[in-house]
Amino acid sequence: MNLPELSIKRHVFAVMLSAAMMLFGIISYQRVGVDQFPKVDFPIITVTTTLRGGNPESVDMSVTSVIENAVNSVPGIEHVQSSSSPGVSVVVITFALEKNVDIAFNEVQSRISQAMRRLPKDADAPVVAKMDSGASAVFWVILQGDRTVQQLNQYASNTIKKKLESINGVGEVRIGGRRDRTIRIHADPVRMASLGITAQDISAAFGREHLQMPGGFIVGDYNEFLLHLDLEFHSLETLQRMVVTYREGAPIRLRDVAKIEDGLAEQRQLARFNGQPGVGIGIVKVSGSNTVEVVDAVKQRLQKDILPNLPAGMTLKVSTDDSTFIKEMVSSLREHLLEGTLLAAMVVWIFLRSVRSTLIICVAIPVSLLGAIAALYFLGYTLNSMTLLGLLLLVGVVVDDSIVVLENIFRHQTMAGTVSAKANVSEANVKPAQAGGQSQNIFRHREEIDPEPIGAAINGSREVVFAVMAASLSLVSIFAPVIFMSGIIGMFFKSFAVVVTVGVLVSLFVSLTLTPMLCSRFLTTTKQHGKIYHLLDNTFNRLDYFYEHALTWALQHRWKVITATLLVVLSSAFFFAKVGKG
Repeated sequence: MNLPELSIKRHVFAVMLSAAMMLFGIISYQRVGVDQFPKVDFPIITVTTTLRGGNPESVDMSVTSVIENAVNSVPGIEHVQSSSSPGVSVVVITFALEKNVDIAFNEVQSRISQAMRRLPKDADAPVVAKMDSGASAVFWVILQGDRTVQQLNQYASNTIKKKLESINGVGEVRIGGRRDRTIRIHADPVRMASLGITAQDISAAFGREHLQMPGGFIVGDYNEFLLHLDLEFHSLETLQRMVVTYREGAPIRLRDVAKIEDGLAEQRQLARFNGQPGVGIGIVKVSGSNTVEVVDAVKQRLQKDILPNLPAGMTLKVSTDDSTFIKEMVSSLREHLLEGTLLAAMVVWIFLRSVRSTLIICVAIPVSLLGAIAALYFLGYTLNSMTLLGLLLLVGVVVDDSIVVLENIFRHQTMAGTVSAKANVSEANVKPAQAGGQSQNIFRHREEIDPEPIGAAINGSREVVFAVMAASLSLVSIFAPVIFMSGIIGMFFKSFAVVVTVGVLVSLFVSLTLTPMLCSRFLTTTKQHGKIYHLLDNTFNRLDYFYEHALTWALQHRWKVITATLLVVLSSAFFFAKVGKG
């Protein structure tokens, strides 16, 4: 008993398998992530080292060169790029695409740990990080108003940022155009010289007076308390009274030798919207999460919690929203999927000229598409431009196998009806003695054709099992190798190949299970047809007549056909060589 026969005789089995695939597909569709492009992980590692007060030349010689020499021995490196700026060294290590980024990260971190003893003592520990291609902000809002930049910065950092960070799916909230509060000490060289105080004295005073340190433990009979001493200055007044040193028993305070300014850090970045300065607030989503859902959740939080409580004079406007393009793209492709499904159904109806046959064929479309979406979810892919393109391609492909199976089953039923009619005529018009042998032959042929719907479905599907499998596996052999393609293109098209391959395999399964079962119960033949049927039938008869004459001419002029084919192939090769490649 083959698979089609099993599905026909155990129709509940076939229905439940297809229903299970559709159920998994529906659940996966509700949970799968939505993004603009497939996620491509580039094996790039960055090493950032801070050397406070170092100029670019000293940073390059004492830090960057040491880092470069340390990581050059890591296998799989394509190239190393570095930059040395005042106080900061950045080394970017790019590996071959087939290199596992986690292994590369561990190897680089190991080399950096070995090289740390060769770095300057006042350099901070190098920070090794993996470059995430999806770490860019997907949503930006701009905070503006009749306030100073410092006030806008403080409100964005202390209020808005904290409320947005708690949203599910938000990985980071970035503040653009921020200028942190900075206390500047403007030393007076004349006063310092008159009192015999140097810059080292002021620096030592900060190290001695402005600090935090552990205070040990207080142990009781039943409790133990951990002490932390906060000796930092939290106001300008207390900072101005800080003792720098003593001269002749009298304290020299900071205000005596310097001017203290409460201001902002140097402006390294600028945020403007509609020509007006402001503070940008960017949302970076968690890797693999649904961009549209994250942005919608952020918008909801803004509308319900942040905008109603915004101080008077402040405005919060959306400047960039990546979800808008994604929604438009997904909506457009959904429309194309629906249009493609309807057009495929119409084409099937035109050629089969049966509503029941069309519905049986079209069942394969949602089952195959939902099965492919379920595979996307379980394999960790997202709905993006490439996977949706694959689904769009599947609409016209998944019906092929079911059409072949249904057409052969329909042929069995039609031939059975013809043989049955001939048998009835023979029984009525021939003598019993003579008709016995003829009707016996006719009924034997009728038995082979199987006029019963179940028998016709079993025999009709059995005849084309291997033909359908060969057609589907040939498509799989075309798209499946793309999954193993290397390079950026391979990583980009991998999800596309997975969608098409899984969809074709699911359509093969549907054509060998659900389609024969539905044909055995709902497919019927009728002798009475309407005007549209006869109009289409006459059109197809004319096409058959034209094709028959064209085929006859081709068989009679074989060398002309072969010569024309060779000319087309050679000319296509010529034009292929001339086509620009970029």
